[in-house]
Amino acid sequence: MNGDMLNKGGHKTTYLVLSILLLSSLPLVSNVSADQGIPEELQAQEIVAVFDPVSETTTVTWRNIAQSGGDFDLFEELWDSTYHVYRSGDPITPQALETLQPWHSVDACEKNSADPDPEEPWNTNPNKCRGAEGNHPGHAATYQVGAGTDGVFFYAISTELSNGNITDTLTVNSSILYEPVVEVATPIRSPYNIVATFNPETSQTFVQWINYNSINPILPEDGLDAYEIHLWRTENLVDRSNGFDLLQGTPIAVLNATDTQVYVDVPPMTSRDSYYSVTYLLPNWTAPGVDYEDTRFLSNNAMSNAIVEDNTPPTDVSTVEALFTPSEDGTGITTIVWDDILSEEGEQYRIYRHGEYFNTTNNPYVQLVGTVQEGVSEFQYTVPFSTYGDFVYCVVIVDQFGSANPDVPLSACDIVSEDSDEGWVKEPTNVNATFIGDGVTRVTWIDQAGIEGERYHIWKSTYRVQGAQFSQNQSLMWQGSVPDGVEQFDVQLADGLTAATSHYFVTSEALYNCQGCNGTMMYTELVQNWDGPIVEDTMPPQTGRMLAPQMIGELKVVDLEWQNSASEDDETYSLYRHFGDPFGDAEFAVSNYTDSGWELVDGPIPENGFSTMIRQIPVPDNTQRDVWYALIISDSYGNTNPEILPGENSVLVSEDTKPPSITYAIHDEDNVPITGTSLVRGDYTLRIEVSETLDEEPMINMSTSNGGSLTGDTAQAMIKQSENSNNPDKGPEYFHVFSISSTATAGDILITINSTDLSLNTIDVVITDYAIDAKAPLVTIFSPTDQDDGAKYLYGNEIKVVAGSTDDVEIVSMQIRFVQNYGTSSSVTEPWRDVTGLTVNEDGDWTIEMVVSSGNYLPGMHEVSVKAIDSAGNERTQKVKFITDWCRHRGDGETICEYSNPVESEPEVVYPELNATDPPYMIAWVTAGISLLAVIASLFVISSAMSGPKKKKGDDDDEGDEWMNEFIGTSAEPDMADITGGAPAEKKKESTPEPEEEDPFAVNVIQKKRRRKKKSSDDDDDDDDDDDDDDDDDDKPKRKTKRRAAGRRKATKRKRS
Repeated sequence: MNGDMLNKGGHKTTYLVLSILLLSSLPLVSNVSADQGIPEELQAQEIVAVFDPVSETTTVTWRNIAQSGGDFDLFEELWDSTYHVYRSGDPITPQALETLQPWHSVDACEKNSADPDPEEPWNTNPNKCRGAEGNHPGHAATYQVGAGTDGVFFYAISTELSNGNITDTLTVNSSILYEPVVEVATPIRSPYNIVATFNPETSQTFVQWINYNSINPILPEDGLDAYEIHLWRTENLVDRSNGFDLLQGTPIAVLNATDTQVYVDVPPMTSRDSYYSVTYLLPNWTAPGVDYEDTRFLSNNAMSNAIVEDNTPPTDVSTVEALFTPSEDGTGITTIVWDDILSEEGEQYRIYRHGEYFNTTNNPYVQLVGTVQEGVSEFQYTVPFSTYGDFVYCVVIVDQFGSANPDVPLSACDIVSEDSDEGWVKEPTNVNATFIGDGVTRVTWIDQAGIEGERYHIWKSTYRVQGAQFSQNQSLMWQGSVPDGVEQFDVQLADGLTAATSHYFVTSEALYNCQGCNGTMMYTELVQNWDGPIVEDTMPPQTGRMLAPQMIGELKVVDLEWQNSASEDDETYSLYRHFGDPFGDAEFAVSNYTDSGWELVDGPIPENGFSTMIRQIPVPDNTQRDVWYALIISDSYGNTNPEILPGENSVLVSEDTKPPSITYAIHDEDNVPITGTSLVRGDYTLRIEVSETLDEEPMINMSTSNGGSLTGDTAQAMIKQSENSNNPDKGPEYFHVFSISSTATAGDILITINSTDLSLNTIDVVITDYAIDAKAPLVTIFSPTDQDDGAKYLYGNEIKVVAGSTDDVEIVSMQIRFVQNYGTSSSVTEPWRDVTGLTVNEDGDWTIEMVVSSGNYLPGMHEVSVKAIDSAGNERTQKVKFITDWCRHRGDGETICEYSNPVESEPEVVYPELNATDPPYMIAWVTAGISLLAVIASLFVISSAMSGPKKKKGDDDDEGDEWMNEFIGTSAEPDMADITGGAPAEKKKESTPEPEEEDPFAVNVIQKKRRRKKKSSDDDDDDDDDDDDDDDDDDKPKRKTKRRAAGRRKATKRKRS
């Protein structure tokens, strides 16, 4: 039946039955989960453990039992029971509990009857300790997983009952986990052991740490992934719980990966507690662009105790007093007293000393002389030897933290005068003042003993000043100062003093054991440091007067003369020299001997009592210059007048010890300068130009090396050609004329020219550049042999040319030339050419040896010429004629030569010479005459024919031709006069104009025409041509037909051809 119901659609009934069955199978329980285990064991229920990767913690939660199993007092046991939480990497068993230590313990239900909390009702009502909804909220414990942990861990909870027994019942998922918890924590990535110390004196905190890589070098220190070190300062303790909050701020320093320390500047007037921590910023740590910074502070990289940074100074000392007491041993004691600051505890007092007031202890020259603890209020300082001056003592308080104010108020200081040796006269000795002239008083002394680095001041007064009267620039006038070691000072006096008296004083100023002091101490008792009186005179003498100087070139000196001063006694003179222009272009010429360029030549020269004085100043050899000389006078007090005035105490001297120089040249008789060195026969002129004006004409002497003379065995005065005074680039010019004859003996020419300039400098110029060479060289031809000697050179033989040349001076070249076929119409003259095979011996003689082939020359006579040229251009030529021949030996025993013995040839036909009157010539003359007469007769006939009568129309000879004339377009005979050009112009008539189109067979109008006569010299064969030319030459117009036009053009072409 059931199957039918299902199959037949009783679906609603089926669903209802099934629903009832399901509801009946549900257990009838409350809404509280059922507890596990025995209720009396109070086992933890519903344990859950969850790992948080962010905080790297595992949180374990559970609840109390919710059912008492019928024991209504069981929940009271929860007040006295304790839960213990365990953690292990291995599964936890009841047996393992004995070996494990709980990491967390908590009361099952807190009871506080003395102070009940209305929000925690289980404190007074045990039923509220039930682990049911609306009662006890349950328990939670968080375990901090250690850094670097990577594994699975089991958690379990045991219950310690009120009687002390610990239950070991562990029910899965009730008090123990079935599945372990996976815990993964990041390893430590931060520095270790941060330490910080504060220095109040520098107001800096020194922070140092140990880098992670020093222990485990795995972090990158360079490249894109290199880590940075961040230094943090907070006012609260930083740990894992709040370390992540640092990332919301900015570190106080960003350091390199290898840094292990840093100094942190603490601002002035700061008092604070600081916590320093250090972390690493690891770029691209988990992924590119994802950075990581470990702020868990698990490596002691955050200070657990604050450091006190206090640089606020304590209260300044307000009462200080210093008192100096000298000692017999050359030292002394300065006692400093003050009042302690009652508001400070554990403070110190530092005593500073300096030779000047100071407002900061940072002054490098301020000396710390002592440190005193609180409660003393006094310090004694031993003053060293050689101490003299005013010194300042200041007291600075340092608080218990070491903080002190570097700024020192005036109220914390006192000044005291200290003189460790009161019996020591602190002055130089042996002071001496001397007026040395020229407006200068020289003061000397010996430096003060027992001190270094002192400075000396020179003072002047008109009387002896005592120590009590010392007053700067009142009783004593300051003149100058010098450092130690100089021991001399030149006082520059005012001008115009005349025999004035003065006293001089020298005081010393030094830093007596006071380094860095600007102010020095000066001893002013004026005990042993003065000298006087002395006389001072600064009135200069008048300028001197120089007389005309004289240059004596022969002695190489300049005579300088001047007048002695009549207004001075015991004066001295000094001579100065200037090689330039000391006065320039100034309107008022004046100079000073101290100006640049003036140099002392002689002096001082004491006056000699005469009216004038003379000094000779040597001038160096070969000198030519303009020099200014000046005279300077110094009086007996050493006063000098430095002025130099031209024409007064100075003169310009032309110093000249340089003899005149000349340039020379020898011109031939055509006034052309010779270019060689040899002179031949002829007339010559020696021309010279002198570098300066001469005192007299130069003297010339010309001689030859063989003893001859070209100036008559005596010196002659040269003739002045031009002074050239207006040309600064040229000097005077002189000349001398001489001749060389053809008989002059060859030899060197010695020319001596003596000249003397205006300064009497004399020189002899010797010229040895030239030589006489008036003779031509000698030439001798040794080979070939002259034809007069009967020698000849056969065809194919060598012709050796051997020649030599000698000359009395020097041969410069030899040349050779051949003339072929000499004496014939076919002779050929070769050009001159240089010789080969040359040999020159020690005497300068030339020898040549050349070889030519006779085959180069035709049989006959030839000539060879050898020419030699010497250094003077003299030439000489020698010639030799020689014969070349071609010979052959005939069978008849006779030798036949082409030139000397030729074979006789057939005699030539001899034609007689005819005169103009001989018969052959006479026949020619007669024939010529007859021809001339024939020409004349022909001309006469032509002229007659052209002037004869014209034929008439009725003539019989012309009747037969009229029809033809009409047919061809003409009815008249050719006009010969018109053809030959003999017809008169006025007889020509123009024809009637032709119509444009005509019958070619129409009869032409007959017009008269005059036949032009042709010249008699024309042949009859040219008649046809003449007829054609008649149409061309006729000026009268003809009928224009194409056919006739063609005919006339042809006639014209024949005429032009």
